[in-house]
Amino acid sequence: MDKRVWWIATAIIIVFVYLTKAILFPFLAGLAVAYFLDPLADKLEERKIPRGAAASSVIAFFFLIILAMILALVPVLRSQFEAFATVLPKTLASLRPWLNDTIALLSDKFGLNIGGDIEGVLHTFSDQILARGQQIAGSILQNSLAVFNLLTLLLISPVVGFYFLRDWDIMVEKVNGWLPPQSADLIREQVSKIDEVLAGFVRGQMLVCLVMGVMYSIGWSLVGLNFGLVLGVLAGIMAFIPFVGVVFALAIALVIGIGQWGLDLQNLGLVTLVFFIVQVVEGAYLTPRLVGERVGLHPVWVLFAVFAGGEVMGFVGVLIAVPAAAAIAVVVRYMINQYLEHFDIKPQDTEIVDDSNESDTSLVDKTTSDEI
Repeated sequence: MDKRVWWIATAIIIVFVYLTKAILFPFLAGLAVAYFLDPLADKLEERKIPRGAAASSVIAFFFLIILAMILALVPVLRSQFEAFATVLPKTLASLRPWLNDTIALLSDKFGLNIGGDIEGVLHTFSDQILARGQQIAGSILQNSLAVFNLLTLLLISPVVGFYFLRDWDIMVEKVNGWLPPQSADLIREQVSKIDEVLAGFVRGQMLVCLVMGVMYSIGWSLVGLNFGLVLGVLAGIMAFIPFVGVVFALAIALVIGIGQWGLDLQNLGLVTLVFFIVQVVEGAYLTPRLVGERVGLHPVWVLFAVFAGGEVMGFVGVLIAVPAAAAIAVVVRYMINQYLEHFDIKPQDTEIVDDSNESDTSLVDKTTSDEI
């Protein structure tokens, strides 16, 4: 088949995904659930259970657990979310005098005349966030669009997940039959590597986020932080977004802490301590055990992927940025290796050689495609 056909087909898929990004979330959620649960359905199928029955049982069990957790936590979460949406803007507004004093001090020290402008901005901003927070608190879980999106996620995702899970092997076999014979083995090899990367990230990161959310909720509740449960759940969910998510969650927790205790360094330090303890556990144990080094992306590329995904596809783009970047990295590594082999370039190790007999430090170049 002409390579141009593949490029055209790829371009059509990209354009289609971009144009339908507003409605993709429940379908992507269903696909992710099916991908996550496929090994369990395979094990049931090995026990002579029909694929349809195995898929329906696994999907039903999974979403029943999710529904039970939601029903158990919704009363508490709703009351805390309503109070949180009211308290947060008031807390930010209460920080205005402290910000004014800080700005005045900086103005006097550096000879800047920005006090009046900042005061006007802060006044407008605090009034807006107060009104917005009260509006959110009054309409939370009652807004028709929010309810529609929630119902769409809860009703459509299980259906999509069931069909994907039931027909997973059939779809894989069908796509496998479309591969050009001369390139089939190579494509299967690269897809297998992508599958390994995605399995390591998606399945592992979901468990990491769950454990981190529980740890944040327990830790912040024990130190007496208001809305500790909500903030813990929020931090756990946002942990799926590397770097940006956890920092944003900590910032909100500190703002709530300042509104609760003022500039009490002891209590704010305990809030920060809980954050760092969870991060240490995540970095030293959770991620290495549950995710491992399979993603193989440099932190700079991870940050770039998150921001680029958000710019292109909004919230959905942020969620799929890292797994998509990891999958693309597999293809890029293959292309780099082909380039190196074509020009007979052998990767070398980079190491700092410190020769005590010479005054300079020589750098031996290392080029590797294992991490992009």
